[in-house]
Formats: sequence, structure tokens, C-alpha cells
Amino acid sequence: MRWTFTFGLAVALMVPQLSTAQAVGQITGAVTSEAGAPISGAQVVASGRGAVTGANGRFSISGVPVGRHTVRATSVGYSEGTTQVTVAAGQTATANIQLAARVVQLEEIVAVGYGTARRRDVTGSIASVTGEQLSARAAPTSAVSNALQGKAPGVQVITNSGTPGAGASVRIRGSNSISANSEPLYVIDGIPAAQGTRSTDPTQNPLNTIDPSNIESIQVLKDASATAIYGARGANGVVLVTTRRGRAGQNRVSVETSYGVQTPTDRINPLTGPQFRELVNEAYVNAGRARQYTDAQISSAPTYNYADLMMRNAPQQSHSLTFSGGGEQTRFLVGGNYVDQEGILINSGFHRYGARANLDSNLTERFRMGSSVSVTRVQQDLNRTESGGIGAGANGILAAINFDPTLPPYDDQNRPNLKARLGEQLDNPYLNALLIENPRRVTRLLGNAYGELDVTDAIRLRSTFGANLGFERTPQYQPIISPAGSGNNGNASVYSNQGVELTSETTANYRREMGPGSLDVLGGFSAQTSRFEDQFSAAFNFPSDQFKWNNLGVGKVRSGLSTNAVDWTLLSYLGRANYNLLDRYIFTVTGRRDGSSRFGAENKWAFFPSAAFAWRAIDEPFMQDQGLFSDLKVRLSYGVTGNQAIEEYQSLARLSTEFVAIGRGGEAVTLAPSGAAANPGLKWETQRQFNVGADFGFLDNRLTLTMDAYQSNTSDLLLRVPLPRMSGFSSQLQNVGSVRNRGVELGINTVNFEGDRFTWLSTLNVSANRNEVIDLGGVSEISPGNERYGHFIGSTSSHIVRVGESLGSMYGYRVDGLFQQGDACYLKNATLCAPGEYKVADLDNDGVITQNDRTIIGNAQPDLYGGFTNNMTFGAVTLDAFFNFSIGNDVANLNRVFTELVTGFLNEDERVLNRWTPTNTNTSVPRANNARPRLFYSSMVEDGSYLRLQNLTLGYRLPSQLLPGVDGARLFLTGQNLFLLTEYTGFDPEVNSIGGDARFSGVDIGAFPRARSWNVGMNVTF
Repeated sequence: MRWTFTFGLAVALMVPQLSTAQAVGQITGAVTSEAGAPISGAQVVASGRGAVTGANGRFSISGVPVGRHTVRATSVGYSEGTTQVTVAAGQTATANIQLAARVVQLEEIVAVGYGTARRRDVTGSIASVTGEQLSARAAPTSAVSNALQGKAPGVQVITNSGTPGAGASVRIRGSNSISANSEPLYVIDGIPAAQGTRSTDPTQNPLNTIDPSNIESIQVLKDASATAIYGARGANGVVLVTTRRGRAGQNRVSVETSYGVQTPTDRINPLTGPQFRELVNEAYVNAGRARQYTDAQISSAPTYNYADLMMRNAPQQSHSLTFSGGGEQTRFLVGGNYVDQEGILINSGFHRYGARANLDSNLTERFRMGSSVSVTRVQQDLNRTESGGIGAGANGILAAINFDPTLPPYDDQNRPNLKARLGEQLDNPYLNALLIENPRRVTRLLGNAYGELDVTDAIRLRSTFGANLGFERTPQYQPIISPAGSGNNGNASVYSNQGVELTSETTANYRREMGPGSLDVLGGFSAQTSRFEDQFSAAFNFPSDQFKWNNLGVGKVRSGLSTNAVDWTLLSYLGRANYNLLDRYIFTVTGRRDGSSRFGAENKWAFFPSAAFAWRAIDEPFMQDQGLFSDLKVRLSYGVTGNQAIEEYQSLARLSTEFVAIGRGGEAVTLAPSGAAANPGLKWETQRQFNVGADFGFLDNRLTLTMDAYQSNTSDLLLRVPLPRMSGFSSQLQNVGSVRNRGVELGINTVNFEGDRFTWLSTLNVSANRNEVIDLGGVSEISPGNERYGHFIGSTSSHIVRVGESLGSMYGYRVDGLFQQGDACYLKNATLCAPGEYKVADLDNDGVITQNDRTIIGNAQPDLYGGFTNNMTFGAVTLDAFFNFSIGNDVANLNRVFTELVTGFLNEDERVLNRWTPTNTNTSVPRANNARPRLFYSSMVEDGSYLRLQNLTLGYRLPSQLLPGVDGARLFLTGQNLFLLTEYTGFDPEVNSIGGDARFSGVDIGAFPRARSWNVGMNVTF
């Protein structure tokens, strides 16, 4: 495959020399609307050569071979226009084209990675989302990853938490890896800038420093033909982000402002004081223990609802100011934005300040330069509002449910009640959230500069340099007067990091007519290097709360100190060749050769090829007289991509520190081999994907459909394999195992009604993906570990990775109802068969419930997911409604270990009032029993299917005479998360408390509740 690209590039470079003697001419003209207004920024193509219209709508294409040609013009918001012209040697032909405004647009120009293409010429599977579709008007959007939810077929987005600025798990055509990162690569204005995180912290989101309001469009590259140009980082899909830029002749000032209020969507009702004490007594008696409270203590018990104390209505606001415009030679865009979103749990919030400047300049007729720079400052106020686990480790709303409802926040002397001792000692969650300070502050500078030279009419060189600088500082202080800090007389810590990524890319593009078609060849080189450093320090026992984290030296005890530094480098050669035969048969061949410092000496380099074919059947002569189709294209692709998203230095032998005792009271630090063995043969995870798709248009494209079916197999998975102790190591990262994803995608766009005053458009996308673990390197299953909650559910994991099953498989004990009076007991311990106890399936029939009786009890993978959008316009009024949905996925509601297991260990949810008693036997809630084992029962697995009205926006365009000098002004009223149809009993079924780890999907451990909000806003353009 490598020689194919080399030969293609060589031919491409020779053809201009052979054609210098060819007679050529010029085509000039103007592109206008049906009303005669000039259209700037339109793409005009003739004979494989192109131009962009200026502010006056005019264009010029030189070097056009003599003969008759079709001139084609396209612009976003208009249908394609064509005309025929005849070019004579040394002469100028005129081609004036009128474009009709269209609501549904198929022929837009889309980004394809290192270039652009007409939508009609795309051979791969690419989903497009405009900036208007991406974010809700008058409502702040925290991150581009969250904003993609339900907007593109094959893109599954799960918001991990309701925490302002929280992370999202994004999967393009399923999870392709087990332990490496399965998040897509985000490329911003041509620079690989970020990848979603697989961190188990659901609040982490590296993409919340990118302001979605600055985005012009997004292209999601899904199949291997589209992603292979990104080689080693393309296996999880690629999201191409194009930011807004200035346009010639359109000098504008835009102001957008909004304000809103968020409210909780639901209320959690823990047991009251008397109810809790009654439950404790009942649970203790049923466990053969003595009552804990007298009747007088029960009847006199007060009630404090800590869930209500911690929840609030919270404001949010966003503001932006943008200047854009320019002339034929120079275009600019400069803007700033501010987002302030308080959380519905006290002392939580998200704040973002950002500025952007984009500049493009035509220095000469053949040479162009430009730059993009954005600076963003983000602060997330976390402050013990997101749960860190369950039991004594719980925070936020889960801890509020579990806390003693009879204990007030402050006693009669106004002294804080810091802790409660129930089944175990719990911190007061209200005071922790109120007093602890834990702001995560991130500053990011993302910029690039490019130069572009037309060497000839057929050859274009482009060189880009980009920088991605990130700085984070996350301090924390637990005051002496707080529950968490009282035991140590104040705790303080500071975590900080700084990362620098530099990217240099140079490409050469060759376009010209060749034979009966046109050839487009791209070749290039890319180099990217990164340096990341972080530091952590902590201390406790402070003389005063005044210092906080600003003077750790005042703390009498140093409790933590660490530093770290990592580097990585990626070198790449890339190429792509497109041949468009007769404007109907389109062939694409792509390849990239990557060399990564992350991998072993034996496998530093790998080659990732792909090939694709598209047939525009609608343009065949035999299709011209039919009346069914207005568009028909068939696509076929196959290719190979990679995944390098693992920690650095895994292929190398590493050293660790050990403390060795020397004499009495003496200690020395020495170096020892790491517990992980080096692997010089370590290499990429490799994905091979096949895709077949078709694009349909009916009724003059009033109804359009895009359908895709795919299968991808990811092999050489990067898994940590245990080693025998005699080796001297505990484990080694190896390339073993494989995962398969198969699925179908459907996208439908309809023009339901289009009149002079009223227009109604709809968009529906539905996707189905089936994930399966094919091989695990000779073993049938592996346990992903306990994570943050394992010792509370029998010291086991809630999930399993097993051959033949999908990632996200939930692993626990099957419950077949409750024992009733007279039921036979199949267990050796008869107390486990008492009426009202769970009927736990004894799968190995040994009469004892052990870990061997665990089985798969749920699956986080949905059967279907997608989004449904309706846009209606009636004169000056618009109404936009967006629904997203998920069907068939399960949620592991591990909150119920401590809120509905009816043990009386901690306070529980009011649903346990329906527990089994001799007089209430028709229930699924077991009897009270303080001795009940805390295990992961199938009763804790719930159907997570849902339908949500995510956004509803009512807009009104103000009459121009009201605001003289204003180009346009619109008012908006937007509601978010207004309606949720689900059977899930927790706050929200869209949750993943273990963040982006593909092994732990669909887990709810005290997730921050999602809010409902109403916002009003205004957009004014001068």
C-alpha cells in the first residue's frame, strides 16, 4: 500500500510539467441569490479548479483548459447552481449563477481532515452539525462533548453527572478498547487539541475549556475511510471543530446575553426521625439484636431533611460579544464570552471566561496567512458535592440521605454538629459542602498560525504550527471547623499541572483534471510533541483557618508530596488520493504512517491505510427520467486505524522507590525495579472497520435519509496481564484480546411544510450498536476491580469483562423475589430463608451464597439511542424542540446499597416504608434486617431507558423599525431538561459515576442531580 501513495504523488508532481503547454483560459462571473443579492463565500468549481466569491459575489478561475465545462456553485443555505461555459485559449468566459435558498442543504462544503470536500463527493461516513444546532439559544453549554448529544447518528453521549461543567462519555460507534481510552480525538481548526478522558472522576472534562458558542460547524468522522487520515488516533472516531471566522464585506458586532434559573427536577425524601428509629429497631430485632431506641425516643425524634438543606434554586447566565468582518484582503473575528452557572447543590458552580481572535489575510493573489488564538479560564467549584463513594465515603446528595435525620446542623449553642455515629461515623454533608473550598481552575491557550501558497493553479502548499497550553491548579482546604478537617485540625492540599503540546504540519495538495475525471492528491508530514508536569503537596494541623492552602508550611504535618513529568512525541506521514470519474464514481485511498514514543522499540511505527468508493447513482443517465429519487449515493469503505491512548513509558523498564530500615529508627530511600515488567514489543491497538452506506433524497430533497451499517474489530488490545511471582514482576502491559462492534445508523431530515409564512423541519437520528468482547488473550473473563465502592458490595466489582459479552456487563447476585411463609429453603443457613428475605439464586447448588453464584444481571449498552429535533418558523416567531432518548440500557443503582437495602445501618429512602412485614407481603422491598449482606443484587439494576425533552426554545425576531441601525435582534425563551419519561427511581437515568472508563458503564453512586432550567436571552447584531 505504501508504494501506491509514493507512485501517486510522483505522478501528481509530473503532470503539471507535462501540461504547461496546454492551452488554457479563464472563467469569471458572479454568484447571486434569486433576488439578485451577491453571495459571498460561495464555493465555485470548474474543471477541478476552485474559487471563493468575495463580498460582491464575484469570482475568477484561471488556468482552465480549453473546452466546454460545467461551472458549479455551492453555498450553505442554498441549493447548488450550475451553468455551462465554453473556454477559448487565452480568453475569458463569463459564468453568472443564481442560487435558490433552500432549507434542507445537501451540497454544503464539509471538513474531511486536512482539507474540505463537497458533501456530494464524500466517500466516508461523516455526520455534520452546525453551530446553530450544537447549542441551545439563551442557555449556556458547558462543553462541546455534551452539546453533541443526540445530534449525530452513531454518536452516543452520556453526561456523567449534573455537576456544572461535568464530563461526558462520548462513544462513536461503541467502545473500542477495554483499558485504553475509548474517547474520540477532537481537532480544532486543524490542530489535534484534545481527547475526552477515561478518568473515573465524573466531574473531569478537558473539553469544558472550549466555548461551543464560537463553533461554526462540527464534522464527526466515523468510518475508517474518514478517520484513517488521523492514523494512530482515529480508532475512536474524530471530531473536527471549525470555529467562526470573519467574512469579507460583512462587518458586524454581535451581542448575546441570557439569564436563567435552575431548579431540581425531583426531591429525595429520606426517612423522618421517627421513621428512621423505627426502622433501626425493626432491623436490629430481625437480626437477633436488642432494640436501640425506646418508644419515647422514637416519638420525640426531630426531623432534619439534609437533602433539602443542600439543594437550592440556582442562577445561571452567559454573555458574549463578537466583532467580525473585513475586506477582500483581510478578514477578522474577535470576541469574548462569559458563563456563570451555579449548581443546584450549595457551594457548587462552573465559571468560564474566554476570548478568541481569528485572522485571515490574502497577502498576494497566491499567498494567504491566518491565525486562530483562544484563551479560556475555567473554574469548577466542587466542594464535596459529588459523591466520592458510598457508606462513610459518600458526599453530596447520597450522604444527605444517609445522615442522621434527628441531628440538627448546629446544636443549641450554635456549635456545628460535625459527625453522626450510626452504623459507622459519618461527616455532616451539609457542613462539608458549606465550609470546604475546592475550586478546580484551568487555563488553556489554544492557537495556530498557517501559511498557504498556490505554487501553481494545481498545487497548493500549506504549513501550520499549533500550540496547546494548559495550566491547572486545584487547591483544597478543609477548615478546622468542618467535619472533614476537624480531626486533623485543618487539611490543605494543592494539585497543579502544566502541559505544552506543539504541532507542526505541512501538506501539499494537487488538483487537476485527469482523463475523464478529476484527481485530488494530498501528501504531508506532521510532528507533535508534548510535555506534561504535575505537582501535589498537602499538610494538616494548622494554627488557623486564615492561611487555607496559601501557606502549606504553616501546617505542622506534611501529609503528601509528589512531582511527575512525562513526554511523548508523534511523527507522521500522511497521504490521500481522490479520483472523481465522470462526477459519478468517486474513489478515495488514504494512508498514514505514525511513529509513537509510547510504544516499544520493536514497534515504534505502523501504517494505517483505507480505501473507499462512492457511486452517485442519481447522476447516471438512466436515472434522469425517474421521479422517485432526487438524490441517491452508495458508499463503501474499509480501513485500518489505531489507538495509542495509554500512559507513557509502559514499554520501558521503570524504577520505583522503596524505604529500607537502617539500624534503630533509621530509614533510607532506595530504588527498585517497578512491579510492572517492560515490554519492548508493545504496539498499537488496531481497528479494522468495514462500512456500507447510502444517501437518499426524495421529493426534491424534502425528505433525505442517510443509512450506514458497519462492523469494526479492534485487536491487540492493551491489557495488563498478571505475571508469575517467580518473574520478579506482578504484571505487564501486553497486546492481547479483541473487541467487536457492529451497528446500524439512520439519519432522516424532512421538510414537513414550507410556505411563505410557516416552515416546519424535522431531524431524526437513530443508532443501534452491539458490542462484544471476542478474546482476552486465553482467559474467559477479567475483573475490572473494585473502584470506589467494592468493599461495600462484598469486596467485589459490580462489572465483569467476559468473552462473548459486551463491555458494561453488570455482575452480581440474581434475586428471584422474596421468601414468603411456607417457601422451601434451599440454603444451609436457614436464617437467609426467613420470610421477607431476598431469594438469592444459588447457581452452583451448593447451598451457600458465595461469589461463585454471581452472574450477569444487567447491561449498560442501549438497544437504541438518538435524537429528534423539530424547528418551526411562523413569520417572526420560531419554536425549536429537541428530544434525546435511550432504549434498553440498564443502570446499576448502587445508591440502593445504603438507601434501600433496609438494614438500618444508615438512614434510607422513604421507599423502604413499603418493606416486607407479616402484614405487607405483596412488595419487592425486603424486610428490615441489620445483618443482611451488602451485596450487588439484581434488584439494584434498573431499566435506564428514557425520553427527554432536552431543549425547548421560543424565539421572536424584533421588527427592524424598533431598533434603528440594528441588523437583527431576536428574543429567546429556552427551557432545558423540561420533561423526562423513565422508570428509573434515581434522580436521572443518564449517569455514569465512574466517568469515562469503558469497563464501568451505567453506574449511579450519588451522582449530582440534573437540573431543570428556564432562560431568557437576546441576540443583537449591528
